[in-house]
Amino acid sequence: MAMTNPFPEPESPALEPFTVYSAVEIAALLERMKAADAPITVYFDGGSAFSLTSLLAVQMPGTVVFDGVRDERQLLSAESLTFVGFVDQVKVQFTTEKAVAMPFDGAPAFRVPMPEKLLRLQRRDTFRVRTLVGKPAYCLVPYGPDGRQYEKLQLLDISVGGIAVVTQPQKFELRLGKSIADCYLDLPGIGLVSVGLQVRHVESGADGKTGGTAGCEFVDVGGQARNQIQRYVNQLDMERRKVAEPV
Repeated sequence: MAMTNPFPEPESPALEPFTVYSAVEIAALLERMKAADAPITVYFDGGSAFSLTSLLAVQMPGTVVFDGVRDERQLLSAESLTFVGFVDQVKVQFTTEKAVAMPFDGAPAFRVPMPEKLLRLQRRDTFRVRTLVGKPAYCLVPYGPDGRQYEKLQLLDISVGGIAVVTQPQKFELRLGKSIADCYLDLPGIGLVSVGLQVRHVESGADGKTGGTAGCEFVDVGGQARNQIQRYVNQLDMERRKVAEPV
């Protein structure tokens, strides 16, 4: 999926994992676009006609203000508008109802309702985010003869494609290529998510016994589970950026 494509992504069930519904997350993403002064393309009625604009203000609870465009008459007559922009290598897309002309700081502008949903597309489907120290996430991996005991491995990072974990080999061995069914991710703010794992990379600790790491690919993961993982990745990315932002 080419994230440099400036045109609107067509409606597709495949994009559901990348759809943000939280009003707080949507507002935060729009604020990031405003802070970055990212250029935005607005398409009229989903057609080929478009114009360039920029985001001027996110007015809670429900209005977004944009810079005036050259084709104002066509903009204001459109029944729907689709906005596409890029910020921090993320493609952001959303559709709103009719625009209303308004002045902003003495210059022409227009406002639209806050979108109810928004697409947030990374350049790579396997975009990884490191977990937060203060909010650790875990993977529960079954072991033992009956597979009813679980080792709790701390996540180092996560993507919609897999995880990196700290291993504790005294309870079981994560061998390269090994497939493990019936695992659970314990994700803060999300809960337990059922996944299967296949070990793709193993690195021993400095002493060869403890503190090793393993990279695992998700296998046999349902659509709902992928949606939950993507939601957590989005949430984690936003929380890390808030921590990194200067006060």
